Amino acid sequence: MSQQQQRDPITCHILDTTVGLPARNVIVQISRVYEVTTTTDFKVDAPFAQAKTNKDGRVLNWVFDPQVQQSEENFSKTGVRGGKWVKLVPGLYKVKFLTGKYFKDLAASGSGSRSFFPVVEIVFEVDDLSHYHIPLLLSNYSYTTYRGS
Repeated sequence: MSQQQQRDPITCHILDTTVGLPARNVIVQISRVYEVTTTTDFKVDAPFAQAKTNKDGRVLNWVFDPQVQQSEENFSKTGVRGGKWVKLVPGLYKVKFLTGKYFKDLAASGSGSRSFFPVVEIVFEVDDLSHYHIPLLLSNYSYTTYRGS
C-alpha cells in the first residue's frame, strides 16, 4: 500500500446489494468472544475497537479503545498495544455492523428503504496468524457473509 498505513490483521467490507455500491460510513465494532465451558453459551467482551467504513465500504484499520490498551491482561486478549495491533491473538471474535443508521440515511435521501436488520453480528474463529477479511453482502431484507481473502 503506497504511503498508507498497513492494514490490520482483521478487516471487513460491506457491499450494499440493493444499490450495487459499497456501504459507506457504517460503524463497525470488534469484540472478543469466549466459550463458557459450564454451559453452551458464549461471553462477549465490550468492543475493543471500532471504525467507520470508508468510501469503498471497507475497514482496513481500527480505532482502539484507550481503556483496552492499558493492561497486560488486555494485551494478551487482543494483541493491541499503543494504539496498534501488535499481534493477532487466536480465538473467537465478533464483528458487529451497525447497519440501521445506514439504511435510515438512505431512506431519508430517497435512494433506499429501511432495513429489517438494524445490526448484523458475525462471530468467527481465528486459528492461525494469517489475515482475516470479513465481507458482508447486505440488502435491506437479507445478508450473506463468507471468509474473504
